[in-house]
Amino acid sequence: MRGQGRDADAVACAAGLFLERGIAAVKMTDIAEAAGIGVATLYRRFSTKTRLAIEAATLLWSRFNARIELLVESDRFLAMDGADRLEALLREYAARLVTNQRFVSFLAEFDHLMIQEKVAPSELAAYGREVDSFFLIFADAYRLGMMDHSVREIEDFKTFYRSVAHALMGVAEKIFQGNVIPSDNFAGGRSELACIVDMAVRYIRVGQDR
Repeated sequence: MRGQGRDADAVACAAGLFLERGIAAVKMTDIAEAAGIGVATLYRRFSTKTRLAIEAATLLWSRFNARIELLVESDRFLAMDGADRLEALLREYAARLVTNQRFVSFLAEFDHLMIQEKVAPSELAAYGREVDSFFLIFADAYRLGMMDHSVREIEDFKTFYRSVAHALMGVAEKIFQGNVIPSDNFAGGRSELACIVDMAVRYIRVGQDR
């Protein structure tokens, strides 16, 4: 149990440093010093910085999801029909992306690292479950909407969800990366996120003009 506690401390320290400096700028010695353990111990427990980054990313997603879970457990949310729940979830997701700039920037670097290192899907199983937990909540709201007739049937709901989630994350990343050319104009990025949510809600809600 003591070893598990030290592992958790090391992951939490790594997550904090990765958010503050970026993954590439953080050394294993930095993490060991922050966690109060020897660097040899850190390597023995996690083998590589990439593996530690996966653990840190899993932790950060769990923290991100915790705020959304507070919404889901609220009386206000539970009183909504399916369509209103879907809209509330999307708006909360977009709002959380805006207020978590370092997290969004970390994810962009993390994805690049996973591709560059050719990390096997099996090594990302726990991370994937944490990322996909929002889909499960979203799918529950959709099923309720089908039962209460507040949403229309979507033939490939998972593709719909992924399209919206990827669009929101992509715009959020661009907001914090900045403009490449003047016409990018990501100063209005929050409005773009709201527009994506509005389009998704209009598409899925029964009785909306499309």
